[in-house]
Amino acid sequence: MSKLAILASVFALAVGTVGCGNSQGQSNSLVDVAPSIVSSTPSEEGGSNLATLARGGGGGGKKGGGSGGGTTTIGGSLSVVMVNDTNGNGVPNWGETITFNVSTTATQPYVQVDCYQGTNWIYTKSVGFFDSYPWPKEYYLSNASWTGGGAACKATLYNADGVSTTTLATLNFDVGL
Repeated sequence: MSKLAILASVFALAVGTVGCGNSQGQSNSLVDVAPSIVSSTPSEEGGSNLATLARGGGGGGKKGGGSGGGTTTIGGSLSVVMVNDTNGNGVPNWGETITFNVSTTATQPYVQVDCYQGTNWIYTKSVGFFDSYPWPKEYYLSNASWTGGGAACKATLYNADGVSTTTLATLNFDVGL
């Protein structure tokens, strides 16, 4: 395993274990508070970020017993579920809270959400959707980089086994004003 992959994994673990509260009592980590702190801004089509590096993706290396992470697409599905729908319209809006219905046979499925306003990357958060994941499985659609307005978002369901990342499904959705 390369030194960069080890360093990224250690940093991601540290980021994942550090939480702080906000005035609404939501739990935020560095990853969902300020994406620009974690890494350089990704490209529109899933560019590099620390969460991708930490779970072994983006390497395009050998799969199985080889070195480097690989990303492949197999199966699974996800759909948006409103947790806190303040205006009652049934769709995600800025400042509301969502989660996902996840269907997969993967052992350690995660859902990462990335949101953009135009070309500006304003939000990212990855949450585990397996029983032993200790933190809330919710996404508060606001942070220090996203102070208002709608956004175009992409949810990626993936399995991370510590060696490679397997993309199971993706879902594009809009967040209203």
